[in-house]
Amino acid sequence: MVFMTNRFGRRRRARLVRLLLWSGQSGHPQTKMTGQAGTKTTPARVGGVARILAAGCLFAAVQSAYSQGLAPGSEYPAVAGIDSRLAAWIAAQLHLMFAAFVLAVPMFALFIEYLGWRATRHGDAQEAGRYDWLAHEMARLLPAAYSLTAITGALLGFLLFTAYPRFMGYLTGIFGPTFVIYPLFFLAETLCLYFWYYAWDRLQGERKWLHLWLGLLLNIFGTIVMFIADAWATFMMTPAGVDQQGHLLSLYDAVWNPGWMPLNIHRLVANITFGALLCSAYAAYRFLMAKTPQDKALYDWMGYTGNLIALFTMLFLPFAGYYFGFELFAFSATYGVTLMGGVLSWLFIIQAIVIAVLFIGAAYYSWLGLLRIPGSEAEQRWSPLFNGLLISGFIVWATPHTMAASIEESTGGFHPVLGALGVMAPKMIAVTLVLVVLYASYLLYRRAGRVPVVSWHRTGTLVQWSAVGLTALAITALGVYGYFAPAEVRIKTSIWQIIVLIIGIVATFALDLFLLRGARTVAEVRWGTLPRRGQYVLIMLAFVIVWLMALMGYARSGARLNWHVFGIMQDTSAGAGLPSLGEVAVIITAITLIFFVLLALAFSISGLARGPASESGGDTHSPEALTHGGRA
Repeated sequence: MVFMTNRFGRRRRARLVRLLLWSGQSGHPQTKMTGQAGTKTTPARVGGVARILAAGCLFAAVQSAYSQGLAPGSEYPAVAGIDSRLAAWIAAQLHLMFAAFVLAVPMFALFIEYLGWRATRHGDAQEAGRYDWLAHEMARLLPAAYSLTAITGALLGFLLFTAYPRFMGYLTGIFGPTFVIYPLFFLAETLCLYFWYYAWDRLQGERKWLHLWLGLLLNIFGTIVMFIADAWATFMMTPAGVDQQGHLLSLYDAVWNPGWMPLNIHRLVANITFGALLCSAYAAYRFLMAKTPQDKALYDWMGYTGNLIALFTMLFLPFAGYYFGFELFAFSATYGVTLMGGVLSWLFIIQAIVIAVLFIGAAYYSWLGLLRIPGSEAEQRWSPLFNGLLISGFIVWATPHTMAASIEESTGGFHPVLGALGVMAPKMIAVTLVLVVLYASYLLYRRAGRVPVVSWHRTGTLVQWSAVGLTALAITALGVYGYFAPAEVRIKTSIWQIIVLIIGIVATFALDLFLLRGARTVAEVRWGTLPRRGQYVLIMLAFVIVWLMALMGYARSGARLNWHVFGIMQDTSAGAGLPSLGEVAVIITAITLIFFVLLALAFSISGLARGPASESGGDTHSPEALTHGGRA
């Protein structure tokens, strides 16, 4: 354990007070949004108040931790009589959700803004206006959500330092330098966010490049903040850089522990999916409330773009999860037993079902999108077949290796059919083929209403779809071979299945770009004509991804069982151990509902910055009506 002297504590508290006061006074730039409806500064005021509250909570947390000290009798002090584990669980999950949102949205908003800037350079003012409107509409959701991120983070810090002082004292001793660097990057991210958002109108035209650089810095600082926090989280699961007693040997190794980079990659991909689906849900709500065809067209396009981003990142999300799981199992076989064959194994059956809803829902929305394009009946005929393949794939993925329905059946034997489908090789085939089907659905959507004009389009189309079929065949063959091969060979074939999928997607998509170059459009996309059920699907997908994120967050943390830091510091509190699966379902559902209430509040606050003109799609960022054309 690491202990702090009173003198060192007083100096650190003094520096912390100065830092908090400085950050609370500097804040974001008070750049005003001025439109036809007048000046609106509500999000700015909310952001300033949020940082002051966050600073106060954090200061109280540190003061509480120092006052508690690290005496054995105060290892798990009660906090106002509440369940400390439950309170920390809810605060941590809410903070992670808001942090994922404010990290992901600037990423694809910046990319969309870049597309608009590039269109401007090519002389396409209408296309540039569409992209700039979409990027600004997504960025509009950030200021209030960012404030809630800071508030929930400060609340989490208060709870952890107050309820778990010895554990937090140990982490502070291990990661002390990062505890200083983290708020500095957080402050830099805050300043970039507010400059990027509130200077949007000022940095147009020839100064647009400066605005793009601000957005790039915002994303870099936000990613660094996430990476630092991931080091703390993964050290608890795969500790490194310490001896057997937990004493620090190398800060570099403690940060770059076995689980750090896999979790960074997994969270980065998952956060983009998460943020894109929440933006799509916002667009769906705006679509349902829209009064004019122009508004419906704008928000229909926004919902489609968000779903497209989510669908693309979902292709890689399972493999990022496998990478993280692989490193966990390599670190300790206990994780493999706990997650896949022990107390948490049922969570993965639930996960498979929830992910099936997520993938099929996203695909269903894409198939509904064909209704926007007149004459797309040829592509629509494939939807029932694709839906059947998706359902079949997820049935295999969700099939357990063995399931005892009664005491008489718990003999340890495997079902003659379920035993074959329950192992990893068939599941890898199933989930990878599901991704092939999702990708094929997107290729059909791109082709709908467009006729290639290149002279070699017949041969190119044949080669393209043959390559898709060959990719599926190679994935299946590798999976079947791995089923009968030894374990070390099976792992290698799983990696090759991923490589084959990525090569197939990259090659066929590159070919598709050349095939559709200069293609003749015979039916324009009629934005705003999607059936209302498509908007309900987007809202449902947002709820599903939030619930799934809460579920798998619990699985990742629960895999440590009764350890604060796996193998080093044991959890001996009254709340140690795992709750029942039913209790977990109730808690994560409650967390999901709380998150959506707070998110709706953030969106409402963001809407206060709108004038009457912007409510009808008429502000300075709104392009012309998109009732026709405008493929993303």
